[in-house]
Amino acid sequence: MNIDDLNAEIARQGLTKPQLAKQMGISKKRLYSRLKGETTFKQEEIQKIASILHLDNNKIMNIFFAELVS
Repeated sequence: MNIDDLNAEIARQGLTKPQLAKQMGISKKRLYSRLKGETTFKQEEIQKIASILHLDNNKIMNIFFAELVS
């Protein structure tokens, strides 16, 4: 997962993470757990984020299915 890209998309939409969690219908704790990589996003959560942030398929793939190499 590319957390930097996701954070950038959240900011581009003028949202805070707590606002995103509320729009998704999940707790802030659950969202932060996912963002920290402690747990993975479920398919329906990815779909909700994509809808809220207006992400196209390419952006979804780059954010949620990226394999970052250091």
